[in-house]
Amino acid sequence: MIHDLCHCASSNNQQSGASSSGDDDAMSIHPEDLMQLQQETLNRFRVILTEEGLIRKRDDDNSLLRFLRARAFNIAKAKAMFEAMLEWRKEIGADTIKETFQFPERDAIKELYPHFHHKTDKMGRPVYIERLGQLQVDELLKVTTMDRMLLYHVKEWEILIDWKIPACSKKAGTNISQTLTILDMKGVTMRHMSKQVRNFIQKITKVDQDFYPEYLGKMFIVNAPTAFKAMWAIVRPWLDKRTQKKIEVHGGNFSSKLLELVDSENLPAFLGGTCCCPGGCENADAGPWNESIHQKKQPYNEPPLKALDCPFN
Repeated sequence: MIHDLCHCASSNNQQSGASSSGDDDAMSIHPEDLMQLQQETLNRFRVILTEEGLIRKRDDDNSLLRFLRARAFNIAKAKAMFEAMLEWRKEIGADTIKETFQFPERDAIKELYPHFHHKTDKMGRPVYIERLGQLQVDELLKVTTMDRMLLYHVKEWEILIDWKIPACSKKAGTNISQTLTILDMKGVTMRHMSKQVRNFIQKITKVDQDFYPEYLGKMFIVNAPTAFKAMWAIVRPWLDKRTQKKIEVHGGNFSSKLLELVDSENLPAFLGGTCCCPGGCENADAGPWNESIHQKKQPYNEPPLKALDCPFN
């Protein structure tokens, strides 16, 4: 979503290569990677939440670890964060939003603001891509409102958690708990950062960091323009330090680095890969979640796409 403009890193040499990176593997949230003290903290956290009737069916160890890691394994702070999440979900109706919130303008929005999940990286994580330079804010607001975009954003989160990530885990044969995000900033200018957009970013940044913590495994920002420093100055105060450590920023010379993370056949041609899905990668929603062997009931009812020649080959 547009919020990923927030997930950027400062740059001393952003046109020539990566300016900031983080070891996302070191930030693994898998229970089997925990040290003894962390495991004991997790066990105590679960007991406390259970005793107070706060645990839900979906709250496995991975879910609880997200809140503990987001609060540096401080149980009191993690509990406060967890309780705030539960209250927010009640207020917004997140538990049933997949069924109750209809977003018929979805196809039109995706034309004006290309954003999509596309296959998986080499670790089995779902890959999320935004083409921010193609964002048409004025036209988008003729089709929908920022309030509806926020609800759409929450619905997409629930689909990712309940449908896409489990399918990725099933295909990988191991627990997949995070994502790889690629932001293509080709064509981005300051016009993409209007006051209305900035206000919207602040709202959904809070949603992401407070209510869906620790899902970002790695972020790759590519084709970063000269104006990126100005944008970064705007959005950086909204980010926590853990998020900043998970980010790499590149100029136009990024393909070789990106291909270290994603197999060529899984990467769209416009990002240096060889994939060209029928109808365009941005429309295919290709991934384990749409492979019959891993598939649950689809959350969307869309007509099949016709095959097109790839303009990038």
